[in-house]
Amino acid sequence: MSIVSTDVSVKAADIDSLWILPLAVLPLKTPGLRKVRLMKSNHLEGVVEMFASDGAGSGHIRPLDLSETFADIDTGDTAMIEKLAALHSYDVYSLRISLREMGVDVTDSKHLTLSKSKQEELAVYMKPFTDRLIMQIYGDDGTASGETDIQALFRDADPNVARQKLKTISDTLNIDLQSVPQFLEDYGDIYLSIAYYRQNLISIAPVIMDFLEACYEISRHNQLSQNPEAMKVCKRLEAKTAKLRDVLSDRFAVFQQSTEAMWEDMNAERFGEFKQLVEDNHAALGGLLCTLSVKMNGWHKRFPERKSAGPHQWVDYMMTDMRQGY
Repeated sequence: MSIVSTDVSVKAADIDSLWILPLAVLPLKTPGLRKVRLMKSNHLEGVVEMFASDGAGSGHIRPLDLSETFADIDTGDTAMIEKLAALHSYDVYSLRISLREMGVDVTDSKHLTLSKSKQEELAVYMKPFTDRLIMQIYGDDGTASGETDIQALFRDADPNVARQKLKTISDTLNIDLQSVPQFLEDYGDIYLSIAYYRQNLISIAPVIMDFLEACYEISRHNQLSQNPEAMKVCKRLEAKTAKLRDVLSDRFAVFQQSTEAMWEDMNAERFGEFKQLVEDNHAALGGLLCTLSVKMNGWHKRFPERKSAGPHQWVDYMMTDMRQGY
């Protein structure tokens, strides 16, 4: 089953999101579904968002209830959305794996690639890895030569120059000449995925710290500390949040260590092993980050400034909303 083109525009922010999947990118047969989005609710359920606005809020429908809104919905569409609703993340890297397993052909889909604006935004995270490759190829004069984009290494107006660059890469990394373009594409994509996940964790780090500090204040509150149920929920959410953050940080540390080991004797085979390591972690990274991001964004939306609320309000939110699905 192939992803088909559609007249419905897809926002770059949706494509770059961990918890939003525009249904317009899927080969659905029910026209109305292409105008809405599948997303993770605050309770981490996969729901179809029918509308959203600052004034009216948003309207969500569970996949099992779609037939009540779309009387002519195709049964195949319902089955696909139910499967997608159960996924732990909708980031492009996780979706590549999940949709492939579902039999959806994603080979030529631009919707499973980060937007150009996001790629430009991630350039600062990518630079150490692109610089490392360029230095490996050109030596100390690599960055001085003006090469900053690994894809640009073989895009040159002069065919002879481009061919020489390809030959240099082939000889330096012991890669077959015909395989160099694919190697460069894979290299860029793998490190872009690491940069994407790292940026997502970094972006919510201040909220994580704010939440953990709130938990600490609750534990020291004279009245709340005497409430066993409240303390049980608070401690569980605190431990879960800290563990997810630490597991993610540890995985990025493993990638860094593996990168250093790979560069001790860089060649196509060693890069292939590293590439497999990262890809094997895409679904786990996406799921952990989606879970943490949805919960932390919910906390920040409810308490944009912690000083504007207090322990009682925090515990009430934890008990009635935050713990659901977490």
